[in-house]
Amino acid sequence: MMKYLVMIIAGLCFTSSALAACAEDENAHCTYYKAGELKSESSCKVTTCAATDVYFLSQWEWGNGNHVDIHMDPETKKVTLNDKPTYSLPSEITGKMTCFGVVDSDELMCTNSGNF
Repeated sequence: MMKYLVMIIAGLCFTSSALAACAEDENAHCTYYKAGELKSESSCKVTTCAATDVYFLSQWEWGNGNHVDIHMDPETKKVTLNDKPTYSLPSEITGKMTCFGVVDSDELMCTNSGNF
């Protein structure tokens, strides 16, 4: 997956005047809620890559092998979580956590990583 991230960011660096960067947080904390109930909570690794107003990809990896891919399509600007439409919650609600919910679902993923 890291090769995928590197190829995308490298390609974006050579198109237009976009500024691109990646950040990795190996000491993040991630939570998973289903139907408002905490289902999983543990440390995780969060890798986020973005190109100014062009591209966004964040991968969250737990030690047990579970992972989340959050991706913004550069054409439509729509964000998906594991290829499902998603929404983000404003920081006024979540505080220092970044949270994404799956549309038409009762699933919510949150992290305290500062990589956003």
